[in-house]
Amino acid sequence: MTPSTARHPHERRLPVALAILVNLALALLLPQQVLLLPSWVVPLLGVLLLTPLIVFNPRRLSREATWSRWLSFALAIMLTLANQVTVVRTIVLLLDGHANGSVVLLTALQVWVSSIIAFALVYWELDRGGPVARRRPGLWKTAEADFQFPQEADPRSDAWRPVYLDYLYVALTNMVAFSPTDTMPLSVRAKMIMAYQSIGGFILLALVISRAVNIIS
Repeated sequence: MTPSTARHPHERRLPVALAILVNLALALLLPQQVLLLPSWVVPLLGVLLLTPLIVFNPRRLSREATWSRWLSFALAIMLTLANQVTVVRTIVLLLDGHANGSVVLLTALQVWVSSIIAFALVYWELDRGGPVARRRPGLWKTAEADFQFPQEADPRSDAWRPVYLDYLYVALTNMVAFSPTDTMPLSVRAKMIMAYQSIGGFILLALVISRAVNIIS
């Protein structure tokens, strides 16, 4: 085993694949009121895009081709756009006082969780050229970073590289705190995407809280 391979093992496929499947399952369970298309369309497209990526890198993300990079980007963009359409329609549903309260709150929770998974996927794909590029020798120090993690300031963590779960944490804290916490966005595109996520999360949470108060009252 070479030193670079020992120090920077390739990222595992399983965590990100499971997160995507959870996102697709949540999309399949959404009520028709918040959907523009039949509930099976997005899950089917997601599975069709994910399957060749799993076949190409079944256990670890050790190789990359132009088609796999574009396919992975397409999957992230599709999930994010589909989720944002659902967010808008969920907000409309929340503003409609005639909608069933429990259904609205459950739908908002599903959309909230899906937003975290989808935005984490976008951050994971963008930062320093993606999961495969981040493991290439020398590229970590030379590639333009979109995020700065606290481990980068610790000399003892020189061998550390972020995985999907690190970006999932970034998306979660941004959705809860509506701002960066321990991980800072560096590039303009990362800042704009995080700002958009924060605004959507704030509006969704504010409407959910107000709707919950009305239901309790």
